[in-house]
Amino acid sequence: MVRTTANPIQTGIGVAPASASETAPLLPTRLTQALGSVTSGGGGDPLVGARRRELVGLGLMTISALGFSLMSLLVKIAGATFPTLEVVLARSVWQLALGVLIITTVFKKNPLGPPALRPWLLLRGTTGALGLACYFYGLTHLPLADATVIFFTGPVFTAILAHFALHERFTHVDRVAATLSMVGIVLVAKPSFLFGVSHLPDDILFGRLLAVLACLAGAVLSAMGYVIVRKVGRDVHYLVHVIYFGGISTLVSGLPFVLNGSLLPFLGSGGGGGSSSKFIWPRTTEEYLLLSGVGLAAFFGQALLNNGLQLSRAGPATLMRNLDVVFAFVFGVTIFHEIPDAMSILGSVIIVTCTIGMGLNKWLN
Repeated sequence: MVRTTANPIQTGIGVAPASASETAPLLPTRLTQALGSVTSGGGGDPLVGARRRELVGLGLMTISALGFSLMSLLVKIAGATFPTLEVVLARSVWQLALGVLIITTVFKKNPLGPPALRPWLLLRGTTGALGLACYFYGLTHLPLADATVIFFTGPVFTAILAHFALHERFTHVDRVAATLSMVGIVLVAKPSFLFGVSHLPDDILFGRLLAVLACLAGAVLSAMGYVIVRKVGRDVHYLVHVIYFGGISTLVSGLPFVLNGSLLPFLGSGGGGGSSSKFIWPRTTEEYLLLSGVGLAAFFGQALLNNGLQLSRAGPATLMRNLDVVFAFVFGVTIFHEIPDAMSILGSVIIVTCTIGMGLNKWLN
């Protein structure tokens, strides 16, 4: 029998339910003690203490959203120079190294997890690795806000998959939100066969469609990973999932370079100088910092997220996660000068609203 709880987990964009172990902090001891000293005040009034805890938690969630958005920004910048899989490799190596370091030195646990659950952990790592590659590909070929919003449909697919795989409720609100989210995706993607965009070359239109499909595939694969996390339940520490994700992602993204760079054509770098499918060694300190920044921003985004989830309720946490999209729009406009049109804005509003509605519906029920 599958055990479920009402707490959420977030590994990238969107909120999915998780087991109790998924809310264990990634940077526990000193950070948790410091937070405890901040949130235990209130002159003995438990209501004041709870409010302070929630404010601190929401603050951490806000910084976490900024961290994930910064990761997406760095991925898009790096994608102009390095192949997509090389950017995935950089993130994965940092995730694996920091995950193993913290779980062995702080938590004193086996990084491989319980033997009976390792097949599920391998599957979870594989879906996460492939989903990450798809999302990074979309980031390098689409406007930053468009890629983020499309990938943000992950909670919709999580609810659908959890209904069939785990027999969780898929309410009328969920069905309406799922349908409207698909409408939002169409508005953001603007396929030429529906909107008659004829002034662009066919190869550009096809490349945009491929990037949209890659982001959608990334959202579905990430949703599969969330469902697997739910299935294995409380018997697996959160960092074990992180380690399998990072380890398998390192293998998936690094193997093609070992095999002389024989990548599938659509996994090459997007945009500028990174058109080669072969590994490109960073040539400057700035390029090393750029690739390292992708992994560090993602990992510490997760760390702050988990600590925030411990201190705030699921409903407000869902609202904070939507800041990913806000930051993506700000970065896209100010740094890349990607001005979204009216349909993209409308589609983004629909998707974000549906995600908020689903999260609040599960919280209230």
